[in-house]
Amino acid sequence: MGVVMMTGIMAVVEMGLSLTGQSLLLKPVDSYQQNRELNAVGKRDQQMLGLLHDQADLDAIGRSLQSTALCVQLLCRSSLLGAASCAAGNSVVEDAETRLPDLTGLTQAGVIPSAGNWANACVLQSGSHRLIIHPDPSPDNLQIPYRLFSCVLSGASTCSFEPKS
Repeated sequence: MGVVMMTGIMAVVEMGLSLTGQSLLLKPVDSYQQNRELNAVGKRDQQMLGLLHDQADLDAIGRSLQSTALCVQLLCRSSLLGAASCAAGNSVVEDAETRLPDLTGLTQAGVIPSAGNWANACVLQSGSHRLIIHPDPSPDNLQIPYRLFSCVLSGASTCSFEPKS
């Protein structure tokens, strides 16, 4: 009788685990998730997405920029870069310190070599947080011409999804 009861209890536990998708094994450490909760990583991603989706900002930055030019204009819009490098009509947003405070620490970390799907991408970085802004080659929505990819570096110099040069 006890064996039958234990078998039934174990079957219920197994069914519950399979329904919820839970595992008894430990999940691997996700450095992006940890840093998103502890630091400004999540806020920085949200602010950059806001900048890339705001139509007034896109008009000032430019909608068809690539690689270094895109990086420079994004930095002009979000931080205190010298106005000499900014395109006509693009300057630091008046409310950048309140609307985009986490973007002010970004620096240009280079560009991804012109190869494959990642060609002409701009790379910005703040500490171990790496942002890749890529011109969308065939945007579904013409109002959103850029794509954002983000990762937290943990001992590497590039994101795990970036092409190896």
